Amino acid sequence: MKKEPLTQGSAAEDRQALVLHECISILMRKFRIEPGLLAGSVYADLHANDLVLFEVLAAPEVWSVRRIAQALAAPISTVSSALDRLERQRLVERRRAPDDRRVVRIELTARGQRLAVRLRDAHVDNCRSMLARLNVGEREEFLRLAAQIAGE
Repeated sequence: MKKEPLTQGSAAEDRQALVLHECISILMRKFRIEPGLLAGSVYADLHANDLVLFEVLAAPEVWSVRRIAQALAAPISTVSSALDRLERQRLVERRRAPDDRRVVRIELTARGQRLAVRLRDAHVDNCRSMLARLNVGEREEFLRLAAQIAGE
């Protein structure tokens, strides 16, 4: 079944759902909140630590294990273990930098990129559902408060 595009709601609803998605992602990292891993969901085959890795690796930057560890405020050993697990699932790959073979870059594979999009879309859909319970003014206030808590 084909997934509906993110633009299915009004522009304001989509913008607000994306803002909430970003705030919740920050809150999950800051407060180490682990989402429930439900069978049959896009999260089913992932460890809770893997979810934030996908958030980081989906960003258009050049990533190394050290940079990922810094972004997540996590030990390098934890990041390396997670990357090993994701590499076995063919979701990430390590590549030597052509200009400096000592540097190892971490990238999502095509399969990993597709999963990152599915994870983001599922999360934004959940955010849209949460926001639907509030009127427009309450949504704006909630988003302002969520951003304040997240430190954004």
